[in-house]
Amino acid sequence: MFLKNIYEDMKKDSMFDYITWDACDASTFNMRFLFWRDHLFERMIRLFIWNCKPIKQKEIEQRLILQGYCGIAPFKGEELTAFYGTLSGVTKYIDERKNYIAHCPIWTKTFTIGEDLALIDNNQLRNRSFDLIYSYAVMLAHADVSLIMSMINHRTDSGIPVAKTEKHKKSIRDLQKKVFNGEYGSLTDIGDLGLEFVKVSAGNSEDLVKLYETRRNLIKDFYADIGVRSAFEKNNNTVNAEITSDQAFLLLNVMDMLNSRQEGCKEVNRIFGTNWTVDLAPEVKMIMEEGRGEDNENSEGTVSSSETE
Repeated sequence: MFLKNIYEDMKKDSMFDYITWDACDASTFNMRFLFWRDHLFERMIRLFIWNCKPIKQKEIEQRLILQGYCGIAPFKGEELTAFYGTLSGVTKYIDERKNYIAHCPIWTKTFTIGEDLALIDNNQLRNRSFDLIYSYAVMLAHADVSLIMSMINHRTDSGIPVAKTEKHKKSIRDLQKKVFNGEYGSLTDIGDLGLEFVKVSAGNSEDLVKLYETRRNLIKDFYADIGVRSAFEKNNNTVNAEITSDQAFLLLNVMDMLNSRQEGCKEVNRIFGTNWTVDLAPEVKMIMEEGRGEDNENSEGTVSSSETE
């Protein structure tokens, strides 16, 4: 009942039009990019579990992912708040600043880092994670468009009709929308000029499988770059040294982010007398433990580096 009510409300909203009327356009790169950008952002924002009352953890994670750092300070001297901001002030290091110009839609103030503001970093280099999300969103959007259009092209084995007039163009466009949505259709207003068809490369079932595997592997690689999942499959010919180095490299990413957040929590607790904590989400821990278990199983049947020499 809840979903039905939401559906009815959405139909009254003009934003719902693109779902019902422009389904064909929803397969374009722009739509798929927006989907993957938001989807990957949501997945990354849930990597960690915060105990950070009175602030919601999404407010901290958003700023860490988008900006690379987040300032925690009292809002107008009262409740602790997560702030976007700008680093300012001169120190003996060119990449370190002593002040933080915090801002929100209704207020701004300059704080002193380590005194009346705690600075939390996304990682040791204070790099934001959004660039990684953006990169994979672009690749996944291209993979999605290729996969969708490949499937649609299988429905047009006879070829695509060539438009000779504006009426032809409109009629063909209407037919393509029906083909996209799996509906029957016919060309209208063609006249007696005859039809010319251009053959399209529909590919084959093997191409579809490869595209789907590419899409799936990109998602796996995204998690691997974060450090959540193992990037390699079981392989009895893998050398032990390779397994160890790969796993260490992957863990470096997520543990670096976790350590930076835990150091930030210590600063908040020191300055404001709170009891903040942060840890990996239980689901992430489970995935990492499963990955380690698989690696141990692999190592039992692999060839050690000394044996290969």
